[in-house]
Amino acid sequence: MVGISYYREVRYWWVNQGGTYRHEVPGGYLWSPQRNNNGSRSPFYEFMREITPGDLVLSYCDSEIRAIGVALNSGYEAPKPIEFGAVGSAWADLGWKVDVEFTELESSSRVRVSDHLTELMPLLPERYSPINRTGTVQSNSRCALPPLMASAILGKMHSTIEWTLALAIDDFGRDVERRGEDKLEAFLMRAPLGETERLAQIAARRGQGRFRDGVALVEPECRFPSVRNSKLLIASHIQPWAQCNTNEQRVDCYNGLLLTPTYDRLFDRGFVSFSEDSRLLISPHLPGVDVDKLRIDPEMRTRPFREGQLSYLAYHRDHVFRAS
Repeated sequence: MVGISYYREVRYWWVNQGGTYRHEVPGGYLWSPQRNNNGSRSPFYEFMREITPGDLVLSYCDSEIRAIGVALNSGYEAPKPIEFGAVGSAWADLGWKVDVEFTELESSSRVRVSDHLTELMPLLPERYSPINRTGTVQSNSRCALPPLMASAILGKMHSTIEWTLALAIDDFGRDVERRGEDKLEAFLMRAPLGETERLAQIAARRGQGRFRDGVALVEPECRFPSVRNSKLLIASHIQPWAQCNTNEQRVDCYNGLLLTPTYDRLFDRGFVSFSEDSRLLISPHLPGVDVDKLRIDPEMRTRPFREGQLSYLAYHRDHVFRAS
């Protein structure tokens, strides 16, 4: 679990992903080489080491901001991802990596940067800017954004609520639940949102305690190792918080399972799910050796689900579970 301080100023980062977008965003990470082809260091690559947990990442690809991410850790050394293939053939094998929880934006919320250059140009950072003074986006740029520039970009989204929803998913959101709603509220008070939307988000997050209490009534124990100790269990949404259509769905006790951290991670990342008749479903992306080490029974059938849980489980199978 990543520890996050909500009282520091959150920073904003621009990443121009280009050909690596299709690997990094679904894979939940950023990667950059440590050096240029000539062996020199690039400040754009060095910035990867300055990203800290809770920072927001704006993902640029094909002329648009297409995804918003929340950094889960600081940059660390890692080999070049094999999946880059020919895209990264000119890069050194050792680089910097940051784990990021991305939310891809709907087409209506993407920001085509070239359409807003008149407003954005005066807000560019003085040094290491993602856009040069002629209005051209720098290739492979990964750099910090001034808050005013980040706010301007976020304000162009048809629904700025999408990036705040990203804060509520996976490790980041669950850490918020454990650390207390007041800290997220402090974070949201600094966020570039309108007052109405800000209050709506605070109200929604205040429902998280009610959500956990409700789930505990429906799900008294983890469905895998049958652990009942509440201190060891996480209230995991079946239909992810960020993908719910209403606040009612986000706090619906039937939209949750109490799981130990390992199984919470497997379920949240789509490596396991359940059929309507309570049979365990295991993704082909979960290696058999890991299934064995985790002592997961492929023939497992858990207790029947409640009627109210079935529609959420259907959503999980269709949109989260990695079936192929």
